[in-house]
Amino acid sequence: MIYEEFMLAWLAMTLAVILVVISQIKINVTNAYSGSLAWTNSFTRVTGRYPGRLVFVVVNLVIALVLMEANMFSFLSELLNFYANCGIAWIVVVATDIVVNKYLLKLSPMHPEFRRGMLYAVNPVGFVSVIVAAGVSIMVFFGVFGADVAPISPLFAAVLALVLPPILAIVTQGRYYLRRSDDGIDLPMFDDDGNPSDAKLWCCVTQTEFERPDMLASAVPGPDGEKQYISSLALACDRTGEHILPADPPIR
Repeated sequence: MIYEEFMLAWLAMTLAVILVVISQIKINVTNAYSGSLAWTNSFTRVTGRYPGRLVFVVVNLVIALVLMEANMFSFLSELLNFYANCGIAWIVVVATDIVVNKYLLKLSPMHPEFRRGMLYAVNPVGFVSVIVAAGVSIMVFFGVFGADVAPISPLFAAVLALVLPPILAIVTQGRYYLRRSDDGIDLPMFDDDGNPSDAKLWCCVTQTEFERPDMLASAVPGPDGEKQYISSLALACDRTGEHILPADPPIR
């Protein structure tokens, strides 16, 4: 309708079709790439190997093609309802952790942390909350607690995901958010304006420069005993764990 205001109808229709096709291609490319990020992060964390982003782009596309050929649209409603229970549990847990555990209880770190050497493999606050909230809601969805409550299974996911994170954070006193209080680097993480530092440090494993927020001190000294640094990516791919600094002693 917009195109028809200033051009012929056939040309407006042609441009509209082109716009829709380009938009769909963009959406699918974005989904394939963003999905590959999730696959890469999970695979690298579990196995300590990084086969390359392209591998998981292909994996994601293959999964999409299999679902398409299996006529996933025939059971899309059930699939989306099932996914909603997991998605709601995850989203509400994250939101609750930020709003309640971080800002109200002050038990969650104020600055997000993603580097392997600074984190425990599992934080029960988020992990247990998502598993319990999603698990119970899925059981409700499949009628384990009766057919009457099955339609409101997403509410079970939301309520449990809202209640469990503060409880677990209080029980654990936030001990499993960070395994270290510092990353062993003397340079500040943020500049005077509160922005992440753009200072560059040399990664002793990849032999590449990375910005300060992506780096940690290595537990392995250099050839002359000097302090070395390692990037979060190299640390995530390290199967030996020799570069990981020891955890802080537990607070009694």
